[in-house]
Amino acid sequence: MATSEYNLGGSAFYLSAFSALILPQLYFGIRHRTWGFLVGMICGVTLEIVAYVARIQMNEGKQKFRMYLVCITIGPAFFSAAIYLCLARIITVYGTHLSLLQPRTVAISFMIADLVALALQSAGGAIAGGADPSNMDRGISIAQAGLAAHLISMAVYVALGCVFAWKSYARRIEWDDRFQNLHISRKFRAFLISQSVATCCIFIRTCYRVAELSEGFDSDLWNNETAFLVLEGAMVLIATIGLTITHPGVAFQGRWADADFNLIGKGAQHGKERDTRGSEQEDSMARHLPLNSL
Repeated sequence: MATSEYNLGGSAFYLSAFSALILPQLYFGIRHRTWGFLVGMICGVTLEIVAYVARIQMNEGKQKFRMYLVCITIGPAFFSAAIYLCLARIITVYGTHLSLLQPRTVAISFMIADLVALALQSAGGAIAGGADPSNMDRGISIAQAGLAAHLISMAVYVALGCVFAWKSYARRIEWDDRFQNLHISRKFRAFLISQSVATCCIFIRTCYRVAELSEGFDSDLWNNETAFLVLEGAMVLIATIGLTITHPGVAFQGRWADADFNLIGKGAQHGKERDTRGSEQEDSMARHLPLNSL
């Protein structure tokens, strides 16, 4: 079983840091009505807090290993979900014709993949952290499968995002002119950079977790506090800070709801209906005009 000796100072630091990020996330999320993003971020931050509380309590001899393992394993999956929701709106801002997948498909597909990974990680962590040592290997294998699924979905997400970014850059004249204010906004550009950095950080962290669990709880990597503090704690904290400082509610400057694929779809449909009605009215007027006026 894993050692109970953890870096108390590092755990306390990360506990304090994640605790400090809850209020800004609540404030921005409620003020700008970014509900899906808010749920993902609050769930992720809360799980990180619980994980580090459990880590500190384990130093005091309390049996909190299962709580710690489950929370520290699944927390970043919620951050990924928040990032996935942002990509769907970013695609809308620049133009759905520039993406290999439509925003609705992006959101639904990656959210389903995230839920599957989340379920596997939760189940695996609960089994591995249980009191029965005979189930430990099975639990580790299930958690690894969940982390691998998370890693694969993120790799596909990164590939999709890179293709979209390249096509958007190459075809700048085709950007959706409804969002010109965002195209030239420094806040929005900073948000895009932050999304990229956060994705890379979560990806690095997930690679580390896969490698860590593959060697078991008694391995040198699992018990390497420096590796944990840098590749787990620091990576997730950097991602969370970036997603807070460049919050989408601020970056979208009141256009978050406008970039929602559901609302855009309705708007486009209504626009088409207006165009059709307009054409019909013009044809009707033309039919009723005297011939000498044509």
